[in-house]
Amino acid sequence: MNDMHSGSGRGVSRRDALRYALAGFGIAALGPTVRASALARPSGAPRVGQKFLVIVELDGGNDWLNTVVPQGLANYTTKRPAIALDGGATLALDSGTYATTEFRLHGSMAGLAQAYRDGELAIVRKVGYQQANKSHDTSRKIWAQGLRNAVNGNGWIARYAEQQAPTALGAVSIGVGRHRALAGGSVDPLSVGSLQSFRFDADTRYNNNHLHRLEGIRELLAARGATASRDAVLAGHALAGQIKDAVDNYSSTVTYRTGSLSNRLIDVARMVQAGFETRIYYTKLSGFDTHGAQLARHVTLLQALDEGITDLADDLRAMGVWNDAVILVMSEFGRRIFENGSGGTDHGEAGCMLLAGGAVRGGLHGPALIDADLDDDNLDYGIDFRSIYANVLAAHLGVADPTQVFPEALEIAATPDLIL
Repeated sequence: MNDMHSGSGRGVSRRDALRYALAGFGIAALGPTVRASALARPSGAPRVGQKFLVIVELDGGNDWLNTVVPQGLANYTTKRPAIALDGGATLALDSGTYATTEFRLHGSMAGLAQAYRDGELAIVRKVGYQQANKSHDTSRKIWAQGLRNAVNGNGWIARYAEQQAPTALGAVSIGVGRHRALAGGSVDPLSVGSLQSFRFDADTRYNNNHLHRLEGIRELLAARGATASRDAVLAGHALAGQIKDAVDNYSSTVTYRTGSLSNRLIDVARMVQAGFETRIYYTKLSGFDTHGAQLARHVTLLQALDEGITDLADDLRAMGVWNDAVILVMSEFGRRIFENGSGGTDHGEAGCMLLAGGAVRGGLHGPALIDADLDDDNLDYGIDFRSIYANVLAAHLGVADPTQVFPEALEIAATPDLIL
């Protein structure tokens, strides 16, 4: 215990121990009301049969018309003379259970094109909400809160967690900070930058004997009388240890490609393999505000998306939990139908959603896209994004009444059947 003594010869004071622990507790991003008893200990193995959802946000507003590329629509090519994609730059979806010649996928999406052919990718067309807002910040709030008419409410995932998964790990965001979708409510879901950086620093003034110092602080805290703050800090210490074990013990036959999204999806795989109780994971890939040079930027961005999801899918298959998974891809809005003068596209309205997984009913969903839809500057929506979330919550995560999570009446109430 000598390393824990100060220059005065006294041991670490309770005040200092609490200060050090709370500093780490802030890193852990757990709310002050979390109790140690609220943390379900991970099983140490994938929880086969526990359904879960992974959400990947394409931050910036993806151009869905050049992602899920329409075929045979004159307005697509006439309004995009420089950036319309021809057959050589796209991938066919004309085989398999849900074979179609209406669309092809961007050429960087070989893994997801194969998933479509295998019946494990759903494409939902014309997704949006009424009176679409083209501001990044406002539209992000609407999507995150699941509310069109109140942009200062709790996030929809926070509402879900409060009702259905009321632990710090019931829902987790990775690499997105304190995302609005998880903000609010009484649960305060966990947000981490990455699992490998998730730790407590016992005292930033000393770097040696880190684990020894942490153990001393935990013992001191355990000896204190029970309080909400003490229990919360101990819960944070317990969680830090569990996540360290998840990182240290993770093994896989899959070699993930490099990139920020892949790094975040590896963390999802680590948590799934460790057996955490998490039902929703949230992360993102940034860079989709393609006002200029879109062709080249889309190649890189959509390749990163495809590689990350394909590698995670392979990993989940190897764990035996692919049939428990839904991976959902969304963006805060689509882009305009016509190209701009900088080889890009500007903020638009409706777009698509992609859902992959062994539990997904593949194929095309939502209203058909016809040439008349591309007459205007923006694509009108035909499916409210909240109906898609509600379908996944009910049919996949077992939520009896999704209106408790999405309380607003929808202008378009059509609900696609996306889950097997």
